[in-house]
Formats: sequence, C-alpha cells, structure tokens
Amino acid sequence: MDSIGDGLVVLDKDYRILLANDIMERLHPSKLPFQGKRCYEVFHDRPAPCVGCTYPEVLETGEPLTMLFEHKPHDSDARVYEISVHRLEDADNKVIGAVEHIREVTQRKQAEQRLRDEIARRRMMVENSPDGIVILDQDGSVYEANEQFARMLGYRLEEVYHLRVFDWEVAHPKEVVLQMIATVDESGDHFETRHMRQDGTFVEVEISSNGALYNGRKLIFCVCRDITEKKAMERQIRDLAVRDCLTNVYNRRYIFERLPEMVAEYSRGGGSFCVSILDLDHFKLINDVHGHQAGDFALDQFAQTIAPMIRPYDLLGRYGGEEFIIVSRRAGAQETAAMIDRIMEVIRRKTFTFEEREMRLTFSCGLADSAEFPRGAFTIEELIGLADKRLYDAKASGRDRCVGPAASS
Repeated sequence: MDSIGDGLVVLDKDYRILLANDIMERLHPSKLPFQGKRCYEVFHDRPAPCVGCTYPEVLETGEPLTMLFEHKPHDSDARVYEISVHRLEDADNKVIGAVEHIREVTQRKQAEQRLRDEIARRRMMVENSPDGIVILDQDGSVYEANEQFARMLGYRLEEVYHLRVFDWEVAHPKEVVLQMIATVDESGDHFETRHMRQDGTFVEVEISSNGALYNGRKLIFCVCRDITEKKAMERQIRDLAVRDCLTNVYNRRYIFERLPEMVAEYSRGGGSFCVSILDLDHFKLINDVHGHQAGDFALDQFAQTIAPMIRPYDLLGRYGGEEFIIVSRRAGAQETAAMIDRIMEVIRRKTFTFEEREMRLTFSCGLADSAEFPRGAFTIEELIGLADKRLYDAKASGRDRCVGPAASS
C-alpha cells in the first residue's frame, strides 16, 4: 500500500483508522500514530463527524462516493484533494468499513479554474462584441452564436441555432461554402460577402474566419462585421468621382474610360455601338436673358428629362458646357436615330420653368456609328470626331435636328 502514489486509508464502520499508507502519514505527521483514531480527529481536527458527512450513506447503500476536500497545512498553501470512498465487505458480504482513496488534484483544479475563467472571459468578449460572431460546424450548422449576429440577420438568438450557413449566405453557392469550410484552417481567411436577413433584405458583411479542432471535430469561428453603410459610402464616393456635379449624369472622363471596352468588343466581332453628341441650341442666349442660374437649371432639367429615355445599359454623360454625349451599346445608327428623334420631340414639347420664367429648349445632334469603320481599324478620337463634324453640320443646317448615317431631321 505504501508504494501507491496516492493516499489510502482503511476505516471501520465507526470511522476508526485501521490502515493508512505513508502518503497520508506525511500529510499529517503530527497525528501519528493513526491506528485506532477516528478519521475526523486526524484529518479534520474535529471531535465529531463532519457536518454533512456521507460516509454512513456509503456504508448503507454501497454506492461509491467521490468528493473534493481542501486541506491547508500551517506552513504552505491550501491543497485540493479528490476523495473516493468504496465500501468494504468481508467474505460473507458483511460490511466491515470502507477504503478511502485520496489523490491531490490541486494543479488540475487550478487548470480547470483557469479554463473556466478563460471561457467566461471569452464568452464576455463574444457577448459584448460589436460584431456578429458565429461558430459553425463542418456541415454548416450553427454551433454557437452571439446576440449581435442574431440581430444582424433579424432573428432571435434561439432561432439562429436552427439555421445553417446556406440560409443566410447568398454570395456563394452551397458547394463553394462547403469547400471554404473544409479548407479554412488556423491561419484563417478574410473576405467580403452578402447575407440575407430574415425579412429578405441583404446586409454586406466582412468576415474573418478561422478553423480549429475542438474535441475531435472541426469548428469554424467567424467574426462578421456589418459593412453595409461602409460599402454604400464607398459606392457614393466612387459615384461622385464619375458623375457631373451639376447634372448628376456621367462626366466626360468616365465616358472616355468606358469607350475603349466597347471598341474592343466591336473589334472582336461584337455588335456595333453609336456615339451621339447633343448640343443645346442658343444656350448663350438663355444665360444672357435669364442668367447663369437659369442656365444651370436648364442643363440639369434637360439631363433629368432625357436620362429615363435611354436604355439602362447605355451611357449618358455631360460632354462639356451645354453638350451631352450618349453612347448606345449594341445599337445601330437607325435604332439610335429613332431614339434621338423621340428625345427631340419630348424636349420640343416641354416647358422648363425657372422662378416663374418659362424657357423652351431644342438641341442639335451629331451621330456616328462604329459600323462605319472597319473592325479594329479606327480610334475613339476618329469616332468622336465624326460625331462632332455631324453636330457642326446639324447646327449649320438650321439646328434642332440630328445628322447621322441614318438619322431623321
């Protein structure tokens, strides 16, 4: 019994110590010898059994018992022991006492407490995080989530636990999401995506994810930051950079940035495109008679009137001063000229009122079709130059008309 690394004590039914190994003797040297003394006298310095002692219960039921006990020697820190009590019976199955197995578990209990403290600290961090946090299982189901993640998706927290990642992830198909889950590791991943809320609206999200093994299973820890407002602001800033500040249509620089891709598409065998340059007639007279504020108003209202009349994938921009440019994608001269005629008719009929002063507008237009040039054998400047020449011809021939290869007047 002395070769066992843990403490062992054999008691009779009256709490008397029958045997004890040297581990127990080293723990309580001042109480030697132990034999014949009761356990509560030696180990607990008490004249009677400890309050709540379950030793009689073990003797009666035969059910083993495990409990923790803290012992503080006079010259050292408190130590924690795990005590297991097993009933002893003789050959006739008569109860004769019990054996107590005492193991020091101080370090283990301290480690467990540190782990509990760390779990509590991390849980507090998770719950108080301004970001949504969700932990996913390998199949995409929710292992754990915080309130902020639930709020981000418009669910109650308890509802989130019934979801899988495919219920909210809309930017990637299911197969791609499963591949991402399978490949993410402790080095992590960082990306932007879109999540669908319970009400069907969307939230743009920045995600930092890490994969780790926990109890033999892979879990994916995801920190989800709502960047909807940030992305909207970025789009607004980008939009401001490509928009004319007065009319809010595209500016000249943006139009000329987009034209090369259309030339390249046409050169590869794609459909032709047309460039139309529109110039307000007698615009200087508007400024002279009504003032520059009225002129700015006329430019803005002209742009807002014609913008809904072009196709969503065409481009409308301010070319400069009172000139505008329309780039009609995958459209020939005849189709584009018909559109210009419709716009001309609307502008002719419309009265523009600025501070109770009425103004009537007309415009002249020069139209050029990329199909007028061999594929891959012309420049943007040549195409624009042709449209500009035809605009000059429209002005010279009386204004309020469109000149092009198949334009009406």
